[in-house]
Amino acid sequence: MYFPAAAILSFSLVLVAPAVVAGKKAKTVKLDVDFSTFVDGSDINSFLDRHQLYVSDYSVGSEPLSHTFVKRNVDIVAGSLRLKVDGQSGSGDVKSAEVGTYDSDIRYGTFTTIAKLTPVEGVCAGFFTYTDDNNEIDIEALSSYYNKGYGYSVQPGLEFTNQPLKAGGKSTNTAVAYDFDPTADFHNYTIVWMKGKSEFHVDGKLRTTFRDNVPSVGASFLWNATSTGAPPMR
Repeated sequence: MYFPAAAILSFSLVLVAPAVVAGKKAKTVKLDVDFSTFVDGSDINSFLDRHQLYVSDYSVGSEPLSHTFVKRNVDIVAGSLRLKVDGQSGSGDVKSAEVGTYDSDIRYGTFTTIAKLTPVEGVCAGFFTYTDDNNEIDIEALSSYYNKGYGYSVQPGLEFTNQPLKAGGKSTNTAVAYDFDPTADFHNYTIVWMKGKSEFHVDGKLRTTFRDNVPSVGASFLWNATSTGAPPMR
């Protein structure tokens, strides 16, 4: 098992420019959050709420350890949104962090997260569209596997995934090697979601395109940092 020390994932900016579908009429909405405008000492939840974002507060069952998203693990420091995963010794749940959009009817768009990843092993950082487990487009960074794999189950590198559209189906997935140290500086991670196609870009460079398992229903966009203690932390 992997029990991480306390780990922090930092965002300098989140940019979401989706097309939002309401009934039969589409409109374009741009959400651009500059965390450097946060005033130290003010209420984080109120700041995020003004930018149409919420902080998650719920538990997720997983093996060998469950994880719980707690509000105290979300912070804004030095112009960055910080998501923290608490250290874990092997019992109890892992206190984790998640922020999401209030809008749950986002359908197609461009989603860019500028992030600096944690060097602490055992953490999964995710940036993804989400309706349910069968309508989800993911970018995942597994801190134990930036440069090494885990047998046949986890390839080294940045994970791009379209989850299966039907329960029990096979996901569309690939891992792309980093050509930089993701823990040393901030980099751009982008999902472009279109009708019938999803693209994944890193620092403005197209890394892969999927045409299978592309969702077509409205979704939220989420950012989280979690751990379950399992070696193939996915």
